[in-house]
Amino acid sequence: MPRLFIDARLAGHSGIGVYVAEMLPRVLPGLAAWRPVVLAGERVRKAVAGLAGAHAETAAWDVPPLSLADLVAAPPGVARDDLMWTPHFNVPLRAGMPLFVTLHDLLPLTAPALAGRGRSVPVRAWMRAIRRRARAVMCVSEFTRKEAVRVGGLDPGRLRVAHLGADPAWFDARRARSAPPTAVCIGLMKPHKNVLRLLRAFASVRDRIPHRLVLVGRRRGVRNVDRAAVALAAALPDRVQLVEDVPFAELLQIVSAADFAVQPSLHEGFGLPALEAMAAGVPLLASRAGALPEVCGDGALYCDPASEKDIARGLLRLAGDAALRATLAAAGRERARAFSWDACAEATVAALEGALEA
Repeated sequence: MPRLFIDARLAGHSGIGVYVAEMLPRVLPGLAAWRPVVLAGERVRKAVAGLAGAHAETAAWDVPPLSLADLVAAPPGVARDDLMWTPHFNVPLRAGMPLFVTLHDLLPLTAPALAGRGRSVPVRAWMRAIRRRARAVMCVSEFTRKEAVRVGGLDPGRLRVAHLGADPAWFDARRARSAPPTAVCIGLMKPHKNVLRLLRAFASVRDRIPHRLVLVGRRRGVRNVDRAAVALAAALPDRVQLVEDVPFAELLQIVSAADFAVQPSLHEGFGLPALEAMAAGVPLLASRAGALPEVCGDGALYCDPASEKDIARGLLRLAGDAALRATLAAAGRERARAFSWDACAEATVAALEGALEA
């Protein structure tokens, strides 16, 4: 009987790390018959063991994910008839086991210039392996599913969609607005997050609004960091605050205290910070890009991410219109209730069982 191996090396990262943390305790109890083994590096192994609990064995795999070594590494202990679940596209290339893959985005293929030089080459190799060996691929949005077909060349018949969710803590967050008022943007300081245009737009209207802009985004140790955005943020210390690596409780406080949130990305495979802001009842300015319209629906005010003037118009509208903020806060919370981690886990367990039985 095959076993299920799960690559949890990205636990602790933003985005996919949140997915790993939310999914493991939800899916593992229903997969006990397949004797799951969760693989993790030394830095996160204790946390991963806590997430897995008594429902899975935890084993060491210390190869850094998405590194050059990852291209030639084979996961320990996996036999050729076992199933490997990877939560990203970095599947094992030198091992022949069947795969179950979760795709969050295909940015290196969709927009190579934004992803960084050379990123598309390994991703193409990983996608070739996924085309050959994946029994099923779970996409986090319909947008990502379409990209998987269009630029990834995947068989539509093997693709499923399971939207992500918002932790219940976001719905329970207390709205205690800060003084002076703040706007918040969450995301890694990378070019596709479009923070540079947001900062330029904010600088153009800062004399017309009282708000400070809080940027919650890791920049240290990040590949392809947007150095121009970091430099501009540092040049506006009186009105812009750049924070990174904040604990979850502090992140809840920062977001729930904001007058509004901004997600100006040029590309999003899902847009988890946007969903979390809506769940907290924080009005949202979102870009018309990637999966954001799919996720946010009528719960956000939209802007053109390629236009600093349009982003600035959105900032002015939300900063100056309390009635609009109240309308968006209510609509956003209602929209966010349509997404849940439990539903995502249920769909994933069903797809995993089908892949294991195949």
